Amino acid sequence: MDIINLRLSSAHFAEKLKQAPALRFTDILRNLLLLEGAEFIWELYRQLFFRDADPEGFQSHLNGLNAGVPKTSFLIYFLQSGEAERLYSPSQSPAKYPHTTFIGIFHRINHVTDVEFVYCLYQDLLLRQPDLPGLHSHIHHLSLGLSRVRLLCSFIESGEFREKIHAVPALAAPLPPHAPSFKHIGIFLGYQPKIHLDGEGIGRFVVRLTEGLLLNAPDVMIHVATTEHNFEEVEKLFQAFASLYPNRLFMHHFSSVPWLNQHLPVDVWCVPYVGMDMALQLERPVVLCIHDLVYTHFRELYVRKHPELVQGLDAIVHAMANKAVKVVFNSAYVQNYDGLGYLQLPLHKTQVIRLAAPVEEYRNLGLLAEGAFRSKHQLYGEYLVFPSIIRAHKNHDRLLEAFLNYRQSPEGRASKLKLVLTDHYHHRPLEHEIADVLGRCRDHEALNSIVYLRLPSGDMPSLYKYAAGTIVPTLFEGSCPFPILESLTVDTPVAISRIEVAREVISDMNAFVTFDPYSVPEMTAAIAQLYQNRRSLVVQEKAAIRGTLQRTWSNVAQEYYGLFQSLIQR
Repeated sequence: MDIINLRLSSAHFAEKLKQAPALRFTDILRNLLLLEGAEFIWELYRQLFFRDADPEGFQSHLNGLNAGVPKTSFLIYFLQSGEAERLYSPSQSPAKYPHTTFIGIFHRINHVTDVEFVYCLYQDLLLRQPDLPGLHSHIHHLSLGLSRVRLLCSFIESGEFREKIHAVPALAAPLPPHAPSFKHIGIFLGYQPKIHLDGEGIGRFVVRLTEGLLLNAPDVMIHVATTEHNFEEVEKLFQAFASLYPNRLFMHHFSSVPWLNQHLPVDVWCVPYVGMDMALQLERPVVLCIHDLVYTHFRELYVRKHPELVQGLDAIVHAMANKAVKVVFNSAYVQNYDGLGYLQLPLHKTQVIRLAAPVEEYRNLGLLAEGAFRSKHQLYGEYLVFPSIIRAHKNHDRLLEAFLNYRQSPEGRASKLKLVLTDHYHHRPLEHEIADVLGRCRDHEALNSIVYLRLPSGDMPSLYKYAAGTIVPTLFEGSCPFPILESLTVDTPVAISRIEVAREVISDMNAFVTFDPYSVPEMTAAIAQLYQNRRSLVVQEKAAIRGTLQRTWSNVAQEYYGLFQSLIQR
């Protein structure tokens, strides 16, 4: 084919690309790789170097192509050449190259941040959102000096790209717009009192759900709205990954709900706690998450410990449930007893979306080296842990009594075992009961083996990992207790109270060390059994809850996304 015909062919190729706005790398590469022989080599020069081929280089590459060199090898060769090093330098002006060329697309994204650049490579070459380990790994290598062009080459060389490129249709017709039609999801954190969410179940829930939505639903933007006096706390809650999604995660503080209704482009609100009565003023559809109505299960206890809380919730929970277009529960147990029973909701208005083990989160947080962790928190020797805020139903008083009984036994004294609690009982609902338990013990060594340790959420995986075991004495939970999933995620065995909701997700309760949460002697025996068998228990426990451990927060987010999408479309 002569040069004139090659130029005509190249002009036709360029004209076809112009029909498709917002081109991706894959669109250009798919059409480029469909070309054969001389046309392929000619267009390769134009797309990657934005010039005509020189005769010597053209003939040499054509000979290689005819000899069987794969087309993708030419892409890598061109991108790693000295000419590419100059042309793909950040000093080059993006306006110099048409957006319908490969080099033009590169320069269009070359001036964004490293995070955004990696996102573009995933979206434009692999046609998906990045997985967090991959995202963090690529950003790390860029920070160490890996060039962006070399990173681009690694994507092109991957098996996933070779699979995806064949699935991209040729540009016979205009592409749909590159930017998706975004769905705006609001997370309402309209707490009126000052809050601390970092170690709370609600805090962990909204962070894991938000991250899962951003990772798995590229057409979602999240608007987190909170009161002005809680804004700093909420910002801190999301700080670990907010910088990864600068254009899709937004924090707002408000002085009034009407301001939110007027100014935020929210399609549907997620309200993660039934006690936020300001949500009654929201004008957009509301999805209400009821993790549990624990005070209705222990009414006498909660009336005694939290009379104002009970009075306040009694006044609003029915109104909140009635306002919501959908009420989501974490277990069938709570759906039946709290939703269909106490709240008298119609079945079609309720939905169960189970929670998941924090596999992605713990993988991203990573573990501190054991020595560094123990030195940081002055936590030496073997210990059991119960990570929980002290609440009326969490059963800390019986746990402490059982642990002190064990520590005063011959076996317990020899073990020198500690018990780590992640909250202090001062000014907590069980303060008097716990003080009474501690006051009856005259063994100072046993008393000194109780450690009250408040630590940042980023250190939680390490706290579980280096524990001899986790004990979960709670009287009630709205779903499989988080500590069970968190502990087994890092291969630390657990002893658990026999509560109904656990039976929903644990196929064989006999595989676990269990106890009646109201029986101190049973709990004492369970502590001994957990410590004695700490090295062998975890395998059988993980097997008995395998299905739940395999569920991820990406799965949870996808189910919430389907719900939000159905409401937006409606």
